[in-house]
Amino acid sequence: MTATTDAPTLDDRPLVSPRYTARLLQGTFALLFLLATLVVVALEPATVTNPFYAGGAALVLVATAFPLLPAFRNVRYRPWMIAMPLLDFAAILLIRLEGTGGITNPMVMILTMPAVWVGLVKSRRALAMLMPAVLAVVVPDALLVARGALSESTADRAVMLIATFPIVMMFAAGAAYAMSSILAGRQMELADEQRRRAEAAADAERARNLLHAVLDTIPVGVVVMSPTGERILMNRRLRESPELMADGADPWDAIQEVRALMVDRVTRIEEEQSAFQHAARGETVTDRLVWVGLPGQQQHALSVSTGPVHTDAGEHLANVLVVSDVTDFMHALEAKDAFIGTISHELRTPLTTLSGFVELLIEREHEFRDDVRSWLKVIDRNVRRQHMLVRDLLAAAATRNAPIVIDRQPSDLAAIAHEAALAVRSEAEQKGVAVAVSGEATGNVDPLRMAQVVENLLTNAVRYTPAGGSVSVSVGGDADHLHLVVSDTGVGIAPEDQERLFEQFFRAADARASAIRGIGLGLAIVKAIVDAHGGEVALESEPGRGTTVTVRIPQSA
Repeated sequence: MTATTDAPTLDDRPLVSPRYTARLLQGTFALLFLLATLVVVALEPATVTNPFYAGGAALVLVATAFPLLPAFRNVRYRPWMIAMPLLDFAAILLIRLEGTGGITNPMVMILTMPAVWVGLVKSRRALAMLMPAVLAVVVPDALLVARGALSESTADRAVMLIATFPIVMMFAAGAAYAMSSILAGRQMELADEQRRRAEAAADAERARNLLHAVLDTIPVGVVVMSPTGERILMNRRLRESPELMADGADPWDAIQEVRALMVDRVTRIEEEQSAFQHAARGETVTDRLVWVGLPGQQQHALSVSTGPVHTDAGEHLANVLVVSDVTDFMHALEAKDAFIGTISHELRTPLTTLSGFVELLIEREHEFRDDVRSWLKVIDRNVRRQHMLVRDLLAAAATRNAPIVIDRQPSDLAAIAHEAALAVRSEAEQKGVAVAVSGEATGNVDPLRMAQVVENLLTNAVRYTPAGGSVSVSVGGDADHLHLVVSDTGVGIAPEDQERLFEQFFRAADARASAIRGIGLGLAIVKAIVDAHGGEVALESEPGRGTTVTVRIPQSA
């Protein structure tokens, strides 16, 4: 949109023709003036008979006749058109010359109509011409206030009028100026939009056909529904699924009635928590594992994801449900867990026997030579390590199919941390790593599981801290949470490895390269225990500067 102040044409693309705009605004002003006059006649008839009021009414009549002139049929705004609103301001000024501060005072607010007209002209010169006219209307009030000719209450009202009237009028004109620019530009955009929509409609139809073709070829089930839960599309994987089409059922209705089971393969998921309902509500679910099929019969494992689809502008277009059959994968995991569990159980019995005999020998170590006593310490240390390895393997296998069972009871977290520090003291002393525990905290947690958390975190910290480094454990808490922070000055963890640290059997590249002991279960077990408490675990690390792990446990489940 182009607006100039020097050329005769003030607005190259007016939103509405000057003729219709002038008739609307000036007609409204004239009507308001007439109504105000009737009120004045009812309250103070003498005011209307005053020559000044009559002169003002004549000016309003002249201004109202302006839009009827043939020249107003021009489709462009012209500089002489500013005469119409200026006549309105002159009319109100003339009326108030004799009755300032009286019953005619409220009439100044109807000047908003001509002020809006000046804004619609879209000319800075017109706005500049409006300012003297606005100020002239309140000149009578300013003169009376300056002479002290008004009572205290009337003077206060006059001062308020002097202060607010120019602001209101200029804001009205400025707002009209801005809106006319925006709306006129929008007119052009709408024309362009119509052309673009025609082209987009053809492109959308081609894209829709392509989308259907692609979705029908992928090996996972996809459902797309509207934000209100109505069906948009279902790909062939689900549309032609024998399970959903059994007994001639409609696949769309059948998928809503599927009642899945939790990871224990027995407990039913409530209807409101089903994957379909999550998708219908536009909620995001990522790789949720569910089972379908009656317990004791053939069951299928499904990985379900749901989420809303938005445009770049944030418009909610649809909700998507994606279903993948992961039965074979889950059977492979179960076979692996069964193998780990079997081997771990087989190893635990001889390790327990070895541990018992080593303890007996250590009790009689004074009977042996110095070299034998050192061998006993080595044997004892390695038996303990194997015990921890077997314990972690069993815990990892147990957490695959069911969450860890937590037995909350009042516990001293500081005492648990001190005991864990004693458990790793031998390894820390051998490496020359200092371990310190500080803080006090008590709360409702599972003491055995929390001991496992602290010991796993301390073991990792000691192993990855070089000689001369330090490891600190800090405990604390408030009415709502317990806090456990384990920090070390070790080698740190690369950013690309940090996201996977809590996965089972994952080990960072630096750990593998440096041949540090471990199988990648410690942090996975820590997270499982913390999750079972309803808590959170966070890790911060920088290569070469160490690692800090923070655990927050709520005081109540």
